[in-house]
Amino acid sequence: MRRVRLLWQLFPSYLVITVAAVLATSVFAFLSLKHFCYEETTQVLTTRARLVEERLRGARSSDAADLDALVDGIGRAAETRITVVGASGEVEADSEADPASMANHADRPEIAEALSGRVGVARRASPTFGADMLYVAVPALEGGRVTGAVRAALPLTALGAELRSVGRRLAVSALLLSVLAATVSLVVSRRLSRPIEELNRGAARFERGEFGRSLPVPRTAELADLAESLNRMATELDAKARTLHQKRAEEEAIFAGMAEGVIAVGGDEKVIAMNRSAGDMLRVDPSSVRGRALTEVVRSPGVHRLAALALESDGPVEEEVEAPGRDRRRLEGRGTPLRDGAGNRAGAVLVLNDVTRLRGLERVRRDFVANVSHELRTPVTSIRGYAETLLDGSVADEEEARRFLSIIAKHAERLESIIEDLLFLSRVEQDADPARFPRADTAIAGVLRSAIDSRRELSVDRGVEVTLRCDESVTAPVSPELLEHAVANLIDNAVKYSERGARVGVEGGEAEGDAVIVVRDHGCGIPEEHLGRIFERFYRVDKGRSRELGGTGLGLSIVKHIVQAHGGRVDVESALGRGSTFTVRIPRA
Repeated sequence: MRRVRLLWQLFPSYLVITVAAVLATSVFAFLSLKHFCYEETTQVLTTRARLVEERLRGARSSDAADLDALVDGIGRAAETRITVVGASGEVEADSEADPASMANHADRPEIAEALSGRVGVARRASPTFGADMLYVAVPALEGGRVTGAVRAALPLTALGAELRSVGRRLAVSALLLSVLAATVSLVVSRRLSRPIEELNRGAARFERGEFGRSLPVPRTAELADLAESLNRMATELDAKARTLHQKRAEEEAIFAGMAEGVIAVGGDEKVIAMNRSAGDMLRVDPSSVRGRALTEVVRSPGVHRLAALALESDGPVEEEVEAPGRDRRRLEGRGTPLRDGAGNRAGAVLVLNDVTRLRGLERVRRDFVANVSHELRTPVTSIRGYAETLLDGSVADEEEARRFLSIIAKHAERLESIIEDLLFLSRVEQDADPARFPRADTAIAGVLRSAIDSRRELSVDRGVEVTLRCDESVTAPVSPELLEHAVANLIDNAVKYSERGARVGVEGGEAEGDAVIVVRDHGCGIPEEHLGRIFERFYRVDKGRSRELGGTGLGLSIVKHIVQAHGGRVDVESALGRGSTFTVRIPRA
């Protein structure tokens, strides 16, 4: 339905009423004036006719020519046509025409009325003059007896012209009044509708949430009450909107900042909301999933199954699922039914926790326990075995006893090395906080030389040359003892896995604000599938060769933790048969 502004509802109504009133008044005035004019003219003619009748009383019996002459004189003096009619209706005298040529007037209405003793009035066209005339006839009395009639007449031409002139003036006045009335109606309508339009515009601002400007209060009592009510309502709405906005912002901040992934779905499994953590876990954009089916946006059958279980169950459900992607992250999911204010099921809320690291730590812990048990069991078993052999009588054979004791000493030394490395690794982990161990701005070249010197005996025994290249100006805030231990472990590995006559290069420098240490060998290299785990405790690429070379399996793990304690990182590049390159980066700031 088409809506019409209040102004265009009020203005036409006022205009029609005002114009109708003006027109009605003008018509009524014109008709009243016309009636008044006719009544006045009739009264004048009546008076003249009576005066003529009194004047002619007693003179009608005189000669007809004298009577006609007398009537002519009276008509000219009164500017009125005078006609004297006998009792039978014959014309005895007329001021404008020859009586002899005039027809009997007994059938004239005004004459008939006058002959009956009453004043007769008639309006009609005169056959003599060919114009509308107003006739008034009065009875002529002789001794109280009607003996004829005297008629006075005037043409209506002048009166009609005057009435038409008056009518035109009234029409012009009515038109001017109508224009004035239209202007006044428009002003009044505008004055009445403007406050309402202001209220309407203000209500529209309130609807858009613009509460900063109050509505003007009109002078009209009813509109003033309405404006004040709207202003009070706007103030309350503004306060409530601010509160709701603040709460919503807080909830969104909490929702977005949660480490847990949260997904809310409706009963039709369409996404209602998803936070950033869930989007990162499931590799989707949270801002583009609202209103879309969960199966459409999330490529994880486990998450779909969890949502279906949560929608069907009356209580919480839990299930571990796999996130989409090549990294195969593990997510611990918990689904809870979502209910509306009436307690009806409205959907479900899924909470996802990334437990990939936890599962990895559990695996590392299991592997560590198994590895350390295995590593400790080997020398302990050997020591026990050879000790029991000596106790069984082999101690009598001095040469055999010496050999057994030498083996026991070797395994005890290995056991001691493992324990020392474990204790050192534990101490490094505990002191990983920079405030727990002192660091000083140290020249990297001196640390590298000390590390090479600590492994010089090993390199000479294996016939491997260790070279150093480092600018003396390169410094970094480090613990010299810890960093030397890490570099020595890298050199130790490089020497052990290099062929006799090979060369191990140790380099120091700086790049991108870091102090960089590189240990490069040309040994057997590391297969690609092992590169991701070589820094784990007790992890060995070649277990047999590692034990044969006297390694504990903790050297690279110690390197990793020392470098991390300095806020740096260690990387490896290797290829089978092409050697390995270990790169340590330590921030200089």
